Amino acid sequence: MRQERGAAPRYAQIAAAIRAQIIAGRLGGPGARIPSEPEIIDTYGVSKTTASEALKMLSAEGLIVRRSGAGSFIAAHPPQLQTVEVCPGARISARPANAEDFVGSIEEIPPGVPALVVEIPGRPVRVYPADRTHLVILAEYRGPIAAARAPAPVPVARQARTGDGRSPQR
Repeated sequence: MRQERGAAPRYAQIAAAIRAQIIAGRLGGPGARIPSEPEIIDTYGVSKTTASEALKMLSAEGLIVRRSGAGSFIAAHPPQLQTVEVCPGARISARPANAEDFVGSIEEIPPGVPALVVEIPGRPVRVYPADRTHLVILAEYRGPIAAARAPAPVPVARQARTGDGRSPQR
């Protein structure tokens, strides 16, 4: 299967699809078996290496547990989602995470997790791990009390830009 230029690696796309199914509860709850490597190969038409990398990514995120000879299962305690309230006028984008994005984070953020970048005029840029962040866009700005409800992410000193200076697009 061909990959479009600029698209996420195929294993990351497959991991994202399975992650969405886990979060939505379509694969069952904790302890439920998820598709095996051979099932992923058949469903997505990819190599064994690609299927394995997708499952490794989910395992590194703490969403699944892999048992040799038994399969892969939804973790008993998947990472908790945080809700972040965002005021109107904020610019939100997603991009691949950089090594320094989650430095100082309370929990370890595994490699391959995309970053949600929230830019609010006049405030530092904030970066959140996309696999465990639920953004809520407020109808109106409620002041610092609303902002205090969200766990503080690590501020990022640089703007979220691609290598050519443009803003990343979905």
